[in-house]
Amino acid sequence: MNEEQELRDRLEAVDVPRSRIEMDALVRAGRRRAFRRRSVQAAGGVALATAVLLAVPPILTRAGAQPTVPAGPGPASASAEATASTRPASLCRMTELPVPSGLKDVTAVAVDPTGKYVVGNGVVGQDFRPILWADGQPQALPMLGQSVQVTAVNANGVVVGLVQDGQQEYVFRYENGAYTRLLTPPGNWHPYPTPAINGSSDVIINVEPRGNSGGKDSIVLLWKAGSTTAVKLPLPAGANAQDINDDGTIVGAMYKDGLATVAYAWDQQGNGRKLKLPAGQRAAAYAAQGDWATGGMWPSGAGALWNLQTGEVTKLGTHGPGEAVNASGWVVASGAVLRDGAVVELAVPSGQTSRAAGVSDTGLVVGQALTKARDDDQNLGPRVWRC
Repeated sequence: MNEEQELRDRLEAVDVPRSRIEMDALVRAGRRRAFRRRSVQAAGGVALATAVLLAVPPILTRAGAQPTVPAGPGPASASAEATASTRPASLCRMTELPVPSGLKDVTAVAVDPTGKYVVGNGVVGQDFRPILWADGQPQALPMLGQSVQVTAVNANGVVVGLVQDGQQEYVFRYENGAYTRLLTPPGNWHPYPTPAINGSSDVIINVEPRGNSGGKDSIVLLWKAGSTTAVKLPLPAGANAQDINDDGTIVGAMYKDGLATVAYAWDQQGNGRKLKLPAGQRAAAYAAQGDWATGGMWPSGAGALWNLQTGEVTKLGTHGPGEAVNASGWVVASGAVLRDGAVVELAVPSGQTSRAAGVSDTGLVVGQALTKARDDDQNLGPRVWRC
């Protein structure tokens, strides 16, 4: 089965009204935006669906709701299920992020826990152009190759991402105005899906031998802060990492035949523990912050929120996995922000919709505004919402 057919099959299982976005439009959006790399396939079929679900419209927002005081989630339990309410939990005010001259189709993709730094990418053809915002002021970062994609930033303003230049691809760290290439072990490796960084500036990613797919023979690499030499983590075969918490905990999943089976948290010595699941579900954890991790479960297709202290899980009422989480347990899933299972409304002008990508510990949400253009959503540019 090729990538496009697998994508179509998985999207058929997503309960999205066909009148809002047709399947072909989703596939086109997936080709353009789902990190355009084979890495989503390498991370497993569920990761492919995760990336493409970014193109699915979020739970619709509407203006005019009265704001409420934000609060963190209550205790989660293995049997808990939070349904995404159509009544917004609070109203978040939107601000447009300025874009460096000459860059188009810009999206904001991540924010640091303090809300000071935001990273995003413009697109030229099929290639990325990296951007860093500090206190709302944009900087187009230098180009190291044909495509430079930023994927994460920490509270010190240290940025990580991927470079692709012809057949060459590698992970980089950008700090104090300079790039550093992070070296992989001897061999020809394909990194996937995207690097993650914690507050200590430790960086992780999965790599597989070039030419493999589905994570076959993959390993997990860690670069400690300031180091360019990778450490191969002693995780079991089939383990894939997705994020690294400030305490060094790594979250991800065990994979079999390219599909996630169970969500896991590991320490850097390879000691792991399963994150709890409802009966009959498979899962993967995609992001962690503080005591919380988020991801998805299948075949339900719902988002999941785990308490890393207890391992307990809350099933979120979303059609798509959680992709980002903050220290209070706010979750970004399928372009919406949820708190205590309720949608946090991201205010947009009439005729527009919002798509969230990340949320800081201070309640700053980053993402983009969109408007309908024929059968596809048109990107209006990066936005932030203060909640």
